[in-house]
Amino acid sequence: MFAEIEQAAAAAVAMAINAAKSFIGSAATLLIIPFIVFYMLKDIDVLKKAIWYMTPKRWRGPGMTFLKDVDESLGGYIRGQLFVCAAIGLAAALGLWLAGMDYPLLLGFVIGVTNIIPYFGPLIGAVPAVILAATVSLKMVVIVLVIIFTLQFLEGNVLSPLIVGKSVHMHPLVIMLALFAGGELAGVLGLILAVPTAAVLKVAIAHWKEHYASH
Repeated sequence: MFAEIEQAAAAAVAMAINAAKSFIGSAATLLIIPFIVFYMLKDIDVLKKAIWYMTPKRWRGPGMTFLKDVDESLGGYIRGQLFVCAAIGLAAALGLWLAGMDYPLLLGFVIGVTNIIPYFGPLIGAVPAVILAATVSLKMVVIVLVIIFTLQFLEGNVLSPLIVGKSVHMHPLVIMLALFAGGELAGVLGLILAVPTAAVLKVAIAHWKEHYASH
């Protein structure tokens, strides 16, 4: 029994480390995104004017409505994702504190931040906690892994589909399918961008249907 638990713990640690390696491999691309967003927000008025003048006059009205709807949808996604990250981070900190781990707030913060990556986020963020637990005992490693896998299950199958899906007005099943497709197509980066992309496509399809229904 003890040997089986030890093997399961070793396999879980290896999975978390592999997920972390995958995340690090995409880190260069991920680091560029905040800079792109910063400069887009910094020069948002200039971009709006440029898009306005580049758009044919007959498309300007519908185009502005489309961009407004996209902005609302993405804003809802960001708010929902921040809520999920905060909830997972606080739950992880509480669980690690109850387990008797050192630095539960710091470890919970890391788990919460990495939770921006759906499904695998808690596993990646758990690497420091698992390493620290390994310096205590095998029993502590097992306890930490149970906490992390429980949170990962809740995040991937309950919190994200329900809360994020509600924020972007999408069915939880659609959210899960989008995440699956994003992960298959582009790995970690695909997981991060899957739901925002699906939200934009949803708005685009709705506007396309409305446009052709009126003609």
